[in-house]
Amino acid sequence: MLLRAVIIGLLAFSSALASPASELFREASFYLEFYYYGPSQVQPKDLVAKYQKQLEQDCASQGQACPIEVARPLIASMVRDLGDGHSYYLSPQNFARAEASFSGQPDPVPLFGLSYDPQGSVTLVTDVLAGGAAEQAGLLPGDRIVAVNGQPVTDIRQQLAADSARLGIARGPVASQQRLELDLIRRPTLNLALPYMYVPAGVPKGVLVIRIPQFETYKQVGPKVHALVRQAQAQGASTILVDVRDNGGGEETECVSAAGALVGNFELEMQSHLGLTPLGFKDGAVTGNDPRDPRTYAVPNAVRWTGKLAVLVNSHSASCAELFAYVVQKAKVGPVVGERTVGLSNTATDFFPLLDHSAIAITYVRTLNPDGIPLPGAITPDVQAADDTAAWARTGLDPVVQKALEALNIH
Repeated sequence: MLLRAVIIGLLAFSSALASPASELFREASFYLEFYYYGPSQVQPKDLVAKYQKQLEQDCASQGQACPIEVARPLIASMVRDLGDGHSYYLSPQNFARAEASFSGQPDPVPLFGLSYDPQGSVTLVTDVLAGGAAEQAGLLPGDRIVAVNGQPVTDIRQQLAADSARLGIARGPVASQQRLELDLIRRPTLNLALPYMYVPAGVPKGVLVIRIPQFETYKQVGPKVHALVRQAQAQGASTILVDVRDNGGGEETECVSAAGALVGNFELEMQSHLGLTPLGFKDGAVTGNDPRDPRTYAVPNAVRWTGKLAVLVNSHSASCAELFAYVVQKAKVGPVVGERTVGLSNTATDFFPLLDHSAIAITYVRTLNPDGIPLPGAITPDVQAADDTAAWARTGLDPVVQKALEALNIH
């Protein structure tokens, strides 16, 4: 915090006579030039020079009165021109939402709490919100919505626009599917998308899925994974499939501590302009974390899974989800199954707040193995499987889950 205070002081002193737009641009430029440590072949200083000229042109007629709004799209373009998916601009509204999610304090919003994928005359439930209305009503990923309020599915978004709905559900393999009717009532919910556990359709006894939609919420995702693993052990489960499909990443503390529940102790390193920092999991605690976050982090009642295991990924699994999959793959405790991931595994980003309450996310560390060799950018699954939601809706069986069971020799 001292470094940031000094930086802000210097920026304020140097820009005493500058316009609001210039002050915002100068602050963003400093952070970009000082902290960026990503793979881009474009030099941040060259981007700063390019967009500084554009700012001067855009502000020429307004002088010291040039408003902040003029600088925002230029900052967004400047960061985007890095061509680094881990670096981007957040508007004040988007930054506020991101901070609320990471801190676990979003405002409650009225939700049914499910994600879905329309597939013709049926709609596939792809995810449910832990603690939300859909989960409490008994909906599971893989359920097919075949009717809403007694009517065939035509426009699911419009049909679920009311505050309540009675759903006709088909569950399980099509050849032996169950027919259910479930009532949904929209209610205010904290949309944190925390991990949850369920029994997928069409699997042998003892197989559970732990679904991790995101690794954002600080000190809640990792501990929840440990708690779910402990619950699976208590239930006598033999196999856990950990699903990080469509997981865009989040806090290193969360994916590292969650991985510790599956592989035990492990070590990595993080390299930045500020030096080399350890990153890993040891005896229930995250070691090192990252150069800008010195907080200690321990998981209460940490646990280690020793049964059969697979991790499910797809082409939208990114960042911390890729790091999580890599740790499991490297430990050889179970296969990674699915599609090649996005390609952000070996870098990490952080938010740098700006004076107008917007922020820039900057890639500021590279993740390495203890021998100094960088992690791969993307994770190539041990077993390839297309994340085909159309096939899932058509057959009632998740093709990636089925491929994972085949890889684990579970019938």
